[in-house]
Amino acid sequence: MKHLFLVFLFAFTQNGYSQTTRNCYTCASTDLRNKWYLTGLAPVPDTYFAGSCANRATTMNRESCSGPCMTMVFENPDEIGSTQAPTTYVVRGCHRTLTNVVTDRITNNGDFCELDTTYRMADRRGNVVNVRMMTMLCGDQDLCNDNEFIQADFMVGVSCANQTNNNLLNNAPLNCYDCTPTEGDNCHESKCTKKYCMKQQVKLDGGFQLTKTCTNVNVLGLDNACQTFDVLTNPGGVAVKSQYTQCYCKDKQFCNSGISYSVILSSFLTIFFRSLFL
Repeated sequence: MKHLFLVFLFAFTQNGYSQTTRNCYTCASTDLRNKWYLTGLAPVPDTYFAGSCANRATTMNRESCSGPCMTMVFENPDEIGSTQAPTTYVVRGCHRTLTNVVTDRITNNGDFCELDTTYRMADRRGNVVNVRMMTMLCGDQDLCNDNEFIQADFMVGVSCANQTNNNLLNNAPLNCYDCTPTEGDNCHESKCTKKYCMKQQVKLDGGFQLTKTCTNVNVLGLDNACQTFDVLTNPGGVAVKSQYTQCYCKDKQFCNSGISYSVILSSFLTIFFRSLFL
């Protein structure tokens, strides 16, 4: 049994961790300093936040990355429905740094992109609105996450490469639970269908708030995985620490009802191997 585990360990490290090292641009739109929870990403240092992050990256900060570079682009949910085009928020960096997982989306140093034109996101009033969300992974060259997003329509001049929209599971649409944030309630009142099911949970002062939906964008870059981060917000100038967990799955119908064993295993292996090799 020990021998089999060592064989598995060797194969896993060879396939999942022998990724080419490159440099990636790092930045985030200034407004996200106080809205970082919208991204679902790991906390980043203040040096990330720059007002010019939407411009073509040439002089931004950069970091070494053992994996693909990442760009996340989405609309400000607080401006959906207003008379003006919503502000575009941009995050750039190393996918492994921003998510604490190793994605399997990049093969042969290529590109991968996912776009959801009706991504469900809560605004500052707690209303759930539809925004456009896109994540791009690239590994074809150094500093490849340099796209420009300065047009009112951030998709102008941008190609979402190698995107797949397979929302089928065993030749049937993948159904997911869809419910708005509810304090202390594991909701199951409605459903939706997209490429992945998603569940987001925020724990604060012994209570929790749960959101379930479907999405065509998977920030973690693994079909079935969870990640948990500590999030610090400052409502009214008072620092409040909460725990944020985000899960994606597509291994069974209504898989965002609870965390399946495969999701738990994926999350455990990610944490275990990172502790060994990072």
